[in-house]
Amino acid sequence: MMKRGRSIIKSYMTLEYEFTGIRVQDCFLTPVDWKLTVNLIAPVKRGRSKESQEEKLATIYQKLYFWLDTNLPNIIIVDVTESPDLFMANLAANIMMYCPGSANDDTVIQLLHSKLTSLAGKELVVGEIQLKGSDGTLQYTYDCPEGDYTLPSTTEEYFEKGQTRDKIPWWKRNDGFCFEFIRPTTTKLTDEELFKGIIDPMDEFERVMSEVVEEEPKHEEKKEPAKIVQVEKWIPKKVE
Repeated sequence: MMKRGRSIIKSYMTLEYEFTGIRVQDCFLTPVDWKLTVNLIAPVKRGRSKESQEEKLATIYQKLYFWLDTNLPNIIIVDVTESPDLFMANLAANIMMYCPGSANDDTVIQLLHSKLTSLAGKELVVGEIQLKGSDGTLQYTYDCPEGDYTLPSTTEEYFEKGQTRDKIPWWKRNDGFCFEFIRPTTTKLTDEELFKGIIDPMDEFERVMSEVVEEEPKHEEKKEPAKIVQVEKWIPKKVE
């Protein structure tokens, strides 16, 4: 049962997602299969038609799914405050998830809740989420109705291994990443010069979605259920 304020949420949607990755802890690499369940609440928007509301919700849902499908498969989850673990993770080409502490599911579930909330904005409310890893017997459940996450609010609070491009941590940004971009200590280039080749995968998602909307006929006799739009997956590039 979910509550928002004094209201009990009786109707909501559920997004289910499974992914496989590596958990790095104390220099051990553990392959893990995760099962993620996300409950999504559609707030009532006055002054908006039912059709318009449904289209907006479908787009946000696909945006969340796209972020999950872009980042989580074959992810390496690492505590970046532990130098040996971070060094090992950096040797691989896989996308990394930067954790501001232990890379256990108790931390990961909070990071995912915060990130999905940032992506959803005000159009869709991220409610209770659940995460179960195959390397443990516990399933974690988390909700944060007031948005008071027990997570660092700036990158410098948790990442001390160098200077980051962004001051806001990845889990609070409305972008397609789950890590930070680090400035090399010896470079004299500006951020614009250094990271000009980095493309936010969410920009590609927005481009494809805008093309889909333009191609759709204005009047349809029968509406089909919203499908997940397949956008070419983003390939990470390491800044040397």
